[in-house]
Amino acid sequence: MMGISNMGLRTLLILGSLSICTSSFASNMIDLPEEELARESVTPVFDKNPSTKNRSIVTEGKVDMNLFYGTALTEPIANVSKFGLSGYYHTSENAAWGLMLNKNSSGLSTYAAQLKETYNLDFTKAPAPDMTAMLDYNHMAFYGKMSITKKTVLNLHLFGSLAGGIVKYVHKSYPAIALGVGEKFYFSRNWAFRFDFRVFMHQAPIPFLKDKLKSSSSGYPPSYDDFSERLTTTSVLDLGISYLF
Repeated sequence: MMGISNMGLRTLLILGSLSICTSSFASNMIDLPEEELARESVTPVFDKNPSTKNRSIVTEGKVDMNLFYGTALTEPIANVSKFGLSGYYHTSENAAWGLMLNKNSSGLSTYAAQLKETYNLDFTKAPAPDMTAMLDYNHMAFYGKMSITKKTVLNLHLFGSLAGGIVKYVHKSYPAIALGVGEKFYFSRNWAFRFDFRVFMHQAPIPFLKDKLKSSSSGYPPSYDDFSERLTTTSVLDLGISYLF
């Protein structure tokens, strides 16, 4: 009986403590007017730095000129080097139209020179690309800023390009299109390094001609009409410098 009485007493004490706490909590609750309650959420702003938001390089209504060196990444026979000039007018901050001209270097690639030494194949008789002229459209996809030394800021322009024009060989010109992507790194308000990667597509003569490229073969040297044509794709990387004015 004593054990049961002690248990009942403990139960009463626990229930009494809970009722006191509940009454105390209820008496301390505060009712706020509805107009004082938050009705929307906002994103906190930790740092307001206008240099990260303002455009330091404004291109709309301006012209930029470019000098560049190009190398063909997938050309097996002809010299892979070329030098070019391009100019663009920026109709807006996101679009530019321009003209691109480049001149191919003469001679053969390293691979073609090895074929001549090993198999006596004279690829100098094959038609080679001479120059390219294209109308080029650039559309800027991204504008950003990057700091390397924490004291200077590089302005970045990432853009896509679509071009159309002609690729001239020593004997004939072919319509061509080119699709690419490029990047400009502005190290001042006017000067920038420009990098372009393009894939060209056009008809072109096949430089390999059976039994007519050796000096000992009948029909040597071949004429340009002896070379058949096919649809060709060529990857080209251009590295250059640009001036905006």
